[in-house]
Amino acid sequence: MIYIRKRKTPNIVVEKATAIKKDPASGYEKLELPKDSTQLRFLFEQMPKATIRSELIKEQHGLCAYCMRRITGQQNDSKIEHYKALSMDKEGALDYQNYLGVCYGGEHDSPEQNKQCLCCDASRGDKELTIIPWNQRQMQAIGYYKNGEIYVRPNVGLDSELQNAMQVDIDDVLHLNGEKDSDGKIKWDTRSKLVACRRCICDSVHSQFDRWSKKGFLTADYLQEKIEKLELQLKDDNIADEYIGVRLYLYKRKKEKLEKDPESMSRKELEKLIKEVEKKMRKAAADLNFEAAAGLRDKMVELKKNLEEMD
Repeated sequence: MIYIRKRKTPNIVVEKATAIKKDPASGYEKLELPKDSTQLRFLFEQMPKATIRSELIKEQHGLCAYCMRRITGQQNDSKIEHYKALSMDKEGALDYQNYLGVCYGGEHDSPEQNKQCLCCDASRGDKELTIIPWNQRQMQAIGYYKNGEIYVRPNVGLDSELQNAMQVDIDDVLHLNGEKDSDGKIKWDTRSKLVACRRCICDSVHSQFDRWSKKGFLTADYLQEKIEKLELQLKDDNIADEYIGVRLYLYKRKKEKLEKDPESMSRKELEKLIKEVEKKMRKAAADLNFEAAAGLRDKMVELKKNLEEMD
């Protein structure tokens, strides 16, 4: 999963939603959920869905909001997902800010001996989610094992209850790790072979690390260049590589390992690092990226504790 920065609702979407709500013939005002879900679905179908899909593709850089599989905005590979289920949230049914672009979760893929499961919206149904693609701090906690399994990393500023709830969403609601047994081991993949695809990315990245290491390229600065190039794909209306979050995660974790441990830094080095983090924090706040600013603030607090312990 990757962080999705939600954009302004397109005017045509606002106008259509307003018209539906104000039209007495629509019956919108009198709808009660969940019993009137079918009628509310009928009203949602009147929304400018082609425009909505097109805008969601731009926001999400051509990737499913849950699994990072390629979606193009066409009806054959993309669906409009209500983050707050239509059957549970009347306002959210016609609200662009409640929409995500998602894949079909394997519904169009052929199962192999019935030992593969659906994922994403096809698996979720109307279940409520804790994990939020629009929450940058949550998305920064997402990690990937070498076998392609996606997980929520501990010790990154999330409390254990939230961490566990997010993992339940990943495993049991969205089935982004396929089907697991009672011991938490993957029994089989999704129909869309999500785990296998992520594992291929992991294998590719580790092969890169080996090659770069042999050539003397594997440094924190070199990886930072690679990270910045990937992050450019997640700006403006650019289309990103499938499963880009996996490669970004592995590059960033490797870069962290190559960088000097703050606890082993001199006072001068630590003071310099604190200034750099503070500068990034202020820029994030100025850009109204408050989730990133909060994460940088926590990092700065930890670094200052290290500095105090030198006294």
